[in-house]
Amino acid sequence: MDKTTKTVLIILGSVLAVCACAGTAVFATGVWSFNRFVNFAEESVSESPQVAVRVGAEIADYEVPEGFGSPYSIHFGDVTLIGYKSTSERSHLLLAQFPEGTSVNLDEVLRIIREGANDPNSIWYDTETEIVEQKPVTVRGQDVILTISEGMSSGGVEFRMATAKFEGRGGPALVMIAGPLDEWDAKMVEAFIESVQ
Repeated sequence: MDKTTKTVLIILGSVLAVCACAGTAVFATGVWSFNRFVNFAEESVSESPQVAVRVGAEIADYEVPEGFGSPYSIHFGDVTLIGYKSTSERSHLLLAQFPEGTSVNLDEVLRIIREGANDPNSIWYDTETEIVEQKPVTVRGQDVILTISEGMSSGGVEFRMATAKFEGRGGPALVMIAGPLDEWDAKMVEAFIESVQ
């Protein structure tokens, strides 16, 4: 399993854990085992730029910042996720959209991502984050709070993360930007957040 697929699976697993409606629908049939889910999700991850444009448009319009590319996306039932990696592959931009009626708890999503990242090379591996700033921003015409957190990986890499919840085109959505502190560009983060319409 490649690094992109692992990242998407960790995030998708978190989404399903937080979004019990989707998890229940998938597992209530008794047909799906976790291994079958992982196999299905692995096969569903697309790295096609054309698919990324279509999937991203289901959530919002936005401008991908210079220096980011290598899109990856997944569409699983009513859950949609699109991500882009920086040239160094150390920073990520993510947009995720959940089914209507889902309550997205950022603290819970981040906790599950952290616990699910058992790969020592992952930025999330064995980390604790601390909120360093919260500020009002506008996403898709909505006043929301952008939370900036910092942490240190078990490998000693300092990283920063920005997250905000908003209403996407098809349901509650989340924007997340994460990367090492030495790559963090606050102006790029602000420009990307402002571009999400």
